[in-house]
Amino acid sequence: MQYISYSSSGEVHVLTKRDLEQRDDNLLEFTFESLRSVRDKSPLSARISSKGALIKEIYTIFQAISNGLSVENLRQTVVEGRLLLHSSYETRRSIWNHINRRYFAFNNEWVIRSLAEASKEGINSPSFLSLAYLYYVMRDKLTFRFVTGPLWERWKERIITIDKGDFLSFLDQESQINSIIDRWYDSTKKKLASNMLSALRDFGALNGVRKKKIQRPTIAPETVFHLLSILMAEGLRGQSIIEASDWRMFLWNEADIAHALNKLSFRRWIGFEKTGRTVIIELKKFPDVRK
Repeated sequence: MQYISYSSSGEVHVLTKRDLEQRDDNLLEFTFESLRSVRDKSPLSARISSKGALIKEIYTIFQAISNGLSVENLRQTVVEGRLLLHSSYETRRSIWNHINRRYFAFNNEWVIRSLAEASKEGINSPSFLSLAYLYYVMRDKLTFRFVTGPLWERWKERIITIDKGDFLSFLDQESQINSIIDRWYDSTKKKLASNMLSALRDFGALNGVRKKKIQRPTIAPETVFHLLSILMAEGLRGQSIIEASDWRMFLWNEADIAHALNKLSFRRWIGFEKTGRTVIIELKKFPDVRK
């Protein structure tokens, strides 16, 4: 059997089934290659965490993509004020730089289209909010270390209160291995503390306005599948996936992780078996890279 394919220039190509399978394999490999670039490996920076969650702006952008706005035209549309209605050009440019770093810079079409699709469920839906939260945390080393460190440790010890002082203490400890923190002004650190806790509240990992308490965010199955795909793209298999510290973002222990993976298995997205410390995980649903 042969298939007709049209290029962007209008040229007609005749493809066999094997050609299509090879093309999909190449697209899948590109998807997994870019997933290996998701995790922030850059030096700690105060600038990355300085804008907070920006959920309304993120939602507006991905909703526009779901309605047909091309990613190629996205930056221009944002900074020119045709999408985000902030009055200052510099504000719009700064917001775009933050959002671009967290959601677009690693160039993964599957992630972009997944967020655009999730935006159809609404700004406060678990589908959109948890997926945005996943990449918000993973794309900033400082946020990741705080969430999977002090936040998780307090939750594990059943200490659910948290405040700016806890984040500032975390910075003091981090400065012992990241001397760049010592160069940050006290005002910068305090602003980071405020923005960090507000962002985590907006994503549902905290609640409260003045006095904040830790709570488990609601995590959609698609978000679980995204994190699993990232871990597998990075080379993790079996029990090492269950033991990955990344799941702490969701405030999950090993039993919670196994339960979530079982739910993916029921959906036939993955194959999952766990007997003691023997774990077998295989993807049955793959990131949909085809247009």
